Amino acid sequence: MKITLLGTGSFVSDLEHMGPGYLLETDDKKILVDTGCGVQIQLIKLGINIYDLDYIFITHFHPDHTVELYSMLVRRYMLSAFYGKDPRPLYVYGPKGIAEFIKGIAKIHQLDLVPQFKEIYFEELVDKMKELDNFSVEAFAVDHLNSDAVSYRFQAEGKKVVFSGDTKLCEGIQKAIQDVDLFITDCSAPKDNPIEPHLLTTEIGEISKKANVKKVVLSHLLPLGYDTDLVSEVKEKFDGEVVLGKDLMELEV
Repeated sequence: MKITLLGTGSFVSDLEHMGPGYLLETDDKKILVDTGCGVQIQLIKLGINIYDLDYIFITHFHPDHTVELYSMLVRRYMLSAFYGKDPRPLYVYGPKGIAEFIKGIAKIHQLDLVPQFKEIYFEELVDKMKELDNFSVEAFAVDHLNSDAVSYRFQAEGKKVVFSGDTKLCEGIQKAIQDVDLFITDCSAPKDNPIEPHLLTTEIGEISKKANVKKVVLSHLLPLGYDTDLVSEVKEKFDGEVVLGKDLMELEV
C-alpha cells in the first residue's frame, strides 16, 4: 500500500498544512479518506482527478473534514454532463446519515444535483467490516464531541493501516489500532495544552504501545503545536517509529 498525506492540518489550514485528507493506493484502486480544504488541489498536484478515485471515506461530518466533498462530487458530475466523460462507479462511505448529509449540503448550496449523479453510491459504515475488491475496511465508532465519528482500519497486501479521524481517548480507537502496521492519528494538542475532544501526544504513545502499533504518523496538526516537539512527546510512552506528518509526504506500507 502507498499512502500520501494530502493535508495534515485542521480548521486552521495554512500553506504547509491543508485540511485533512489522505490518499491510499492499493493495486489499481485509489481511496480518498476525508476531504478537507485544499484536498482537490493536492490531488491535482499528484495528477489525480476526481474520475480516478474509486472510493471516498468520510470519518465524520465536521467541515474541516468534508468542506470539499460536495464540490468534488459536483465536479465529477460536470465532467460527465458537459465534457462527455463516461462515469464509472464511485462509492462514498461514511458514518450514519452520509446520504442525508450530501443532500443537505446540496440544498444549502442551492445546487441540488444529487438526483442527477450517475454511478455515485452512498453507504453507511459503522462498527462493521466490508470487503471491497482486494482490500477490507472496518469502521470503529469513536468519541468526538457529539458527532457520529468513526476511525477506519484498512487491510490489504497483508498490512493494516488506521486513519483515526478526530477522536478523544476511547475504546473504539484502542480497538482499531490493535497490531496495525501504520497508525495515522489526530495529534491536535501537545501534552501541556490539551483539547478535550482530541488525543494528547502522551495518550497516542500509551495506546500505541499497548496495541503493538509498528509506526505512528502525526497529523491533524494545529498551530499551538507547531513549535512543540510532538514526536518526542509521543515517544515518552512509545518506543516504536514516530513521524511528524507533512503535506504530500508519501508512505509505503
